[in-house]
Amino acid sequence: MDNQSPPTSDFTSEDPWRILRIQGEIGEGFDALSKIGPAAAIFGSARFTASNIFYQATVSIAEQLVSAGVAVISGGGPGIMEAANNGRSGNH
Repeated sequence: MDNQSPPTSDFTSEDPWRILRIQGEIGEGFDALSKIGPAAAIFGSARFTASNIFYQATVSIAEQLVSAGVAVISGGGPGIMEAANNGRSGNH
């Protein structure tokens, strides 16, 4: 068996401006995000139904977040994500 590692390159010597470009990109990302209001992402099991206690709790949490001015984002699927959508829209 050959236990040699594949050759790697030292990116710090290949492109001396790389770190500064990365720093600039991070700064641009923070600037873009600073213009967006508060948001909470809710993801969870797709198997919970409306009769489940966790589904009901998620609806309540999403309602409270929206009331506090927080945008609710979900994966859009069934179960907990559906509960988040129903809570944020008052559709339950």
